[in-house]
Order: sequence, then structure tokens, then C-alpha cells
Amino acid sequence: MSWKRAGAVALAIALVVGAFAGAYALAAADAPDGAEARQVRAEASDGTYAVAQLGAFGDGLRYGLEQGLTAGAADGEQQGRAAGQAAIDSVLASRNLGTRSREPEPIASLPGTGGGLVVGDSLEVLTSPYLKQYLPGVELTVNAEGGYNSNQIFGLFEESYDPSQSVIVFDAGTNDNPAYPEILAGNLDKVASIVGGRCLVVPTIHGFTVDGVDNTGKNRVVGSFAASHERTQVPDWARAVEQHPELMQADDLHPIPEGADYRARLIARGIRACLAMDPRFGG
Repeated sequence: MSWKRAGAVALAIALVVGAFAGAYALAAADAPDGAEARQVRAEASDGTYAVAQLGAFGDGLRYGLEQGLTAGAADGEQQGRAAGQAAIDSVLASRNLGTRSREPEPIASLPGTGGGLVVGDSLEVLTSPYLKQYLPGVELTVNAEGGYNSNQIFGLFEESYDPSQSVIVFDAGTNDNPAYPEILAGNLDKVASIVGGRCLVVPTIHGFTVDGVDNTGKNRVVGSFAASHERTQVPDWARAVEQHPELMQADDLHPIPEGADYRARLIARGIRACLAMDPRFGG
């Protein structure tokens, strides 16, 4: 090899080496040093952790909301029932709703020994379980059948009436045809002729409208009967339903449990007003 050729080879090698050296220097200038690399890795790790933390927060938030809604619904129902019961107590305390009661006769005695008979239909079936708690010490006999009209309820009265009873609750008329209120009138008169001087409790009626005829006629019968029989108390169930429809089931005929309890209080007030006529029973 001549010196010229050897020189050319050496020059080429030098150029290649120089090129690699330049590329390395350029790459080295752009690449992070050890501290920067650690910072990059740390930032990447922090980012991953933050994403995971955000996801966990979102899951926790959803779970918390679901649990809160469930607990809130339960608390809300409980508080609503308590508020509703307080409202019922307040309404019953007023004289605008409840029993249309007469002033007790100051010195009078009722036949019997202070017990009571309650006869009725499905409304009384729902009401009677709540009734006794509001009449401690009063012996009650209850005979009620769902779907019974006033003729059939008069039959229940005949089955269960005893002369020892001082108060008779005749809870009838809801299942009577409203076009024939005289049926209820006749049954009330028959009861009155049998019980003599005993006190009667006759609730007003909230029932279905049939062929355009509502319960106005039956409630007129109740009012007229009470006006002509001094020892009669009239728990105003019809008006209670009108002012508190929330107490009724979807059929707008039967009360929900709170409504049955409300109705029991109305009837219990009527029974107590009857017993208050006699000094032996709290008069």
C-alpha cells in the first residue's frame, strides 16, 4: 500500500470516528442526567398514583352516595311517619274534626256495666285492632265482617248484643247502595229500639259513588238519627277523609294503617263521650 492510499484510509477512519463522536455528544446533550431521570420516573409514578387515587375516590363517592340515599330514604320515612302522627294528634285535638259530640248529661246513668259492642264492615276490621289501646279498662266486643252492608251488620249486632253493654258502635252503611239511604235509616232505628237508653256511636260514611249518587243521603240519615237520639256520638270519618286523603289506600275506600289508627281514635273519643254521661264510668 502506498503512503497516499494509507493516508486516505486513515482520513476515512477519522471521519467515521468523528461522526460517531459528534452523534454521541449530541445525544448526550439531549439525554437527562441521573437526577433528571429519577425525577422523570418519580413524576411518572406520581401520575399513575394520582390516576388510581382519583378512580378510587370516584368509586368511593358513588358508593357513599348510594349508601347515603338508602339511609336517607329510611330516615326520611321514619321522620315522615313521626311528623304525620304528630299532625294527626294535632288535628284530633281540635274541635273542627273528630266526633260531633254532645255535652255529657250531668247526672245520668247508662244501662249496662260500662262495656261496649262494636259491629261493622271491613273498615271496622281494619280499625278495631287499634281501638282497644285508646280505651283502657273498657271491655269491648268486636264483630266485623268485610263487605257487609247495614242489613248484615244489623245481624252481627243481634248475634253479639248483651244487656251488660252500655255503648253500641254501629259502624255501617259503607257497602249500602247510596241510592237507598232508607236502608241504613231502618237499621239504625231497629238498633235504637233494642238498646233503649244505651249510647250509640255512629260514624259518618265515606264510600263509593254509584251511578252518580254519592253518600250525601246516607250521611243525612246519620245526622238526622243523631239529632233525634240524644245519646248518640258521630265520629266524622267522611270529613276526616275529605281533609286527609293521604290516610287512604289507592282504592279510596280503606285506610292505610295510619288512617285506621286515626279512625280508631275518632271512634274511641265517641265511646269515651258516651261513658262520660255516667258518673260510674268517668262522668
